[in-house]
Amino acid sequence: MVNVLSALTSIATVLIKLVIIIVAGLIISNVVAGIIRKSKKLDMTAKSFFANFASMAIKILTVITALMALGIPAATFVTVLGSVGLAIGLAMQGALANFAGGILIVVFHPFRVGDHVTMGGQSGIVQNISIFYTTLLADDNTVVTLPNGTLTNAPIVNTSINDARTVNLEYHLPLDADIAAARQAILDVAGKSSLVISGSNPSVTVSSHVADKATLKLTAYARSADYAKAVEDLSSGIEAAVPGIEK
Repeated sequence: MVNVLSALTSIATVLIKLVIIIVAGLIISNVVAGIIRKSKKLDMTAKSFFANFASMAIKILTVITALMALGIPAATFVTVLGSVGLAIGLAMQGALANFAGGILIVVFHPFRVGDHVTMGGQSGIVQNISIFYTTLLADDNTVVTLPNGTLTNAPIVNTSINDARTVNLEYHLPLDADIAAARQAILDVAGKSSLVISGSNPSVTVSSHVADKATLKLTAYARSADYAKAVEDLSSGIEAAVPGIEK
């Protein structure tokens, strides 16, 4: 009976240690990640990456500490870990490439959290840059996850680097329509829009005739953050101001 109680006490002690280690590890992981995300010395991109990295590193250390608490000798554990690590490293070359890609993104800043980008065949706003993947909120409001390794070897179009973007809208009218009046109406819509940068001098050109129609092209400038709203605002305004106009 005494041996059973002793064994149960020993098991309970180990379990309590494990619970304490795991809970402490999770708390420390969340606290450190939170501190990094609140840092004023790092931009949003670095905060996102390093917070994810620190969280994962602390969780791995927590698992190692918990296993050692079970009585696994450190030397044996390190040897096994080294062998397993080599095997995992060979099997996870893609993951390592993604990790290296994440570091390159943080160091060279081809894009940052909050930027609107086109990359990997997807367009959207960068929501998060983690250790292995970058998450986009796509223009169609879907969430897209892209591997960092692929992004560092592919063209990236960042439309948020410059403060302003060019808005080009093209419309068509029959040749017998009042082209001059339509051109002036389009200019008036652009001039009154609060989303067009003040003093940027929007212009409307009348270009080639296609299928017996005149082509009117509006060129205006909007802040990068307002681009999508500006396109929608100008399009609805022009279609209301010029009857019969077509895209």
